[in-house]
Amino acid sequence: MPYYETPLVERRELEHHTLLSLHAPELANALRPGQVVMVRCAPHASDDPLLRRALFVAGATSATGQIELLVEPTERGLPWLASQPLGTKLDLYGPVGQGFRLNADTRNLLLAGTGPAVPALLFAARDAVARGLAVMLLISAESDHALPPPFLLPPEVEYQTSNTGSASLFHLIAGKTEAPASKISGKRKAARKPPEPIPTLGHSPLAWADQIFLALTEPLITEAAQTVKTGRLRWPREFAQAALAGPLPCGLGTCYACPVTTHDGQRLRCKDGPVFDLRLLG
Repeated sequence: MPYYETPLVERRELEHHTLLSLHAPELANALRPGQVVMVRCAPHASDDPLLRRALFVAGATSATGQIELLVEPTERGLPWLASQPLGTKLDLYGPVGQGFRLNADTRNLLLAGTGPAVPALLFAARDAVARGLAVMLLISAESDHALPPPFLLPPEVEYQTSNTGSASLFHLIAGKTEAPASKISGKRKAARKPPEPIPTLGHSPLAWADQIFLALTEPLITEAAQTVKTGRLRWPREFAQAALAGPLPCGLGTCYACPVTTHDGQRLRCKDGPVFDLRLLG
């Protein structure tokens, strides 16, 4: 696993997050949406916290050699990371795990999620727009302050959000009119093959999508799977993929402390995930 000391070249304070840009050309070329990096979140002379923090990457640009981390400073060590001055060299390794798998014939991509894995969807949105896809992003959080701001996304992305917690995410996915969409931003860009019009609230985005990429925590797997089953007559393999937030103590597959139960038996979040086919989970 490659280790890096990457200089912090930009830091932007947001209402609920801090956006960090790191100069890491080799890593920027290697990363795929849905993968994580393991970041040491302590001074060199300190072992507190001892374990690295696994962060979903919010963006990677080969042309500039930069990667972006959207840090919510709620976990031990993350306030230290978010407060580092420009020029600080951060100790990290990656890419860790399996990312999202985009099918060659996908033209309409639905992204939906809540919680710590949401940065993976921001990365996926940028990547998909660069490929000429039509993209719709649905995010739910506990408040407006916890939602990723629209400027983190390309303007071509249709962005709908809810500020009433994770339960509302599945209302948005199903297109239910009672879902409290608090913000809508963005416009659609024509893809190489003209996509169907992006659905409005009241029409299920699942019927429009060629694939759906999700950002979830494990307690939401069952409801996510049921929502997809209800909204689709056919649910082919890899149509729905989920980036699962959760413990990643080592990120190397050696501690076996990140098990995920699937229909094919126990898997490791750091080696077999963190992105899984939702059919294997729910």
